[in-house]
Amino acid sequence: MDRDQDFLNYVALHDYRRAIELALSMSQPGRLFSLFKDVASENQPTSFTGSDSVDEVIRTLAGSDLLKLVAYVRDWNTSAKTSSVAQHVLFAIFKLRTADDITQAFVNEAVGYELTNGNPKTDGDKQGNREALKELLEALIPYSERHLSRMSKLLQESYVLDCILGEMDDGIFDGDLDSDSMQVD
Repeated sequence: MDRDQDFLNYVALHDYRRAIELALSMSQPGRLFSLFKDVASENQPTSFTGSDSVDEVIRTLAGSDLLKLVAYVRDWNTSAKTSSVAQHVLFAIFKLRTADDITQAFVNEAVGYELTNGNPKTDGDKQGNREALKELLEALIPYSERHLSRMSKLLQESYVLDCILGEMDDGIFDGDLDSDSMQVD
């Protein structure tokens, strides 16, 4: 219970480094998701996540913590309800970390990374770790494409709605009826 209170205190103090690292060490993806969701609402224009402080944490996360975070992002990305936060965090990871950095984290830290629970195990198979990274990315891609397609459809529908509303405002009744046709005999 003490660690749970520590997490809440770190969040309240905006000590995002300690909050994120503690949530990762406690394997608490729900708490981490809530933190990222709240931070996204801060919406600092220079930030990928919504907070420059959180961006800095992602930029400097240790390899094993980065692996856990990517696994959580993969899980969050499978649901439409949590996908927007997952996409923000994934975007931040890809913008703030190099591909080599992410690959090295898998090769050096994953040591037989287990995709089912997001925790490393030790078997020393570096080629297997590359395969695990490939599998993880392949798991992210279809859901990301599905979310992009859903967002594109929503955008198209919003344009249709805007067009209809625009026609209702000034297209349908604007000057079509003259005063002579309005008179009743």
